[in-house]
Amino acid sequence: MIDTEQLPRMSFYLSGVMLISGAFTIFSSELYPYVLQSWLHSIGIFLGLGLVYLNMIRVISRRYMRRLDRHSRMPWFFSGVIGGIPLFWISIYDTAWPLSYHLLYAGIIILFSVLGAFLGHRSGLKAQMEFQDQLRRYMERLKAQEAEKTIPSS
Repeated sequence: MIDTEQLPRMSFYLSGVMLISGAFTIFSSELYPYVLQSWLHSIGIFLGLGLVYLNMIRVISRRYMRRLDRHSRMPWFFSGVIGGIPLFWISIYDTAWPLSYHLLYAGIIILFSVLGAFLGHRSGLKAQMEFQDQLRRYMERLKAQEAEKTIPSS
């Protein structure tokens, strides 16, 4: 079920995610020719790109979930969007890679996207607790200030 109160936030985050992921994917495609130099280069480049996508998903999920008061499936949706863009790009970009490189790249991107969603969800729940604690302390401080103002002076 989609929370209609969150639709503006969802669309804002989704458009930002698509823009950042798309831009990174296009700029990182300059590294694709170096993949054919050796297996060490390819593994290093693929793992580096996977770590960037993992971190993107984790950070955006944590930031999105911080202001919510419950679990959310948005980290998994962000994972699909962020991980889907490089997979789509690699399917239309002429890399001259053998099929094994394409499968390795797709496997790494999928693995790191799922891991990023999992870690993002966990850190988002932790950020929710911290935010709610900060909000509770702030409200208590406001109530104390209001109580001081309403006490009649003798």
